[in-house]
Amino acid sequence: MTKKRKILIVDDSLFMRKVLSDILSDNYDLIEAENAGEALAQYREGQPDMILLDIIFPGEILAGISILEKVREDNEDIPVIMISSIGQEDIVEECREKGATDYLIKPFESTVVMRKITKYLS
Repeated sequence: MTKKRKILIVDDSLFMRKVLSDILSDNYDLIEAENAGEALAQYREGQPDMILLDIIFPGEILAGISILEKVREDNEDIPVIMISSIGQEDIVEECREKGATDYLIKPFESTVVMRKITKYLS
């Protein structure tokens, strides 16, 4: 039996974490975090193969970018897919400049999520 790859889902929205979990849980082991501190702790402890990372957190505007920067200081190779809302194209571009692998725009289709994850974890 092959070991499932592990994905860290970082989003302040329980609903969004549940949506992603519903899409991914059959094929991947999942760990979750709802804020920047939890995200970094889960990243270090959980050793995920990929991170799905929201950009905006309440009270921590652009916290996702600072998490991305800290992850990149530690690991340049782990795929990090940023999650953004429609209309945040300038922020998405900043994420790319800081080392994001790709991005998902909310609301997203489950097929798009799976296609991107498969692409970067294969």
